[in-house]
Amino acid sequence: MAANRKRKADNENRQFNDDWNVQYCFVEQHTNVICLLCHSTVAVAKVSNIKRHYETKHRDFHNVVGDERTA
Repeated sequence: MAANRKRKADNENRQFNDDWNVQYCFVEQHTNVICLLCHSTVAVAKVSNIKRHYETKHRDFHNVVGDERTA
């Protein structure tokens, strides 16, 4: 009898949200989600992972708003 395996749902039904581009400075390239500020990738494309990366590594950039942010 085969052993039951746990289902890995990390990458299941994960889609990049275009709002993350402006909000957290991330873009999607192929299957990776890449930070535009430090060029690092996040393991799983979840808003919690992207937000945590942005808030811990780029908290100084949070004060930039408006046209300065999108330029």
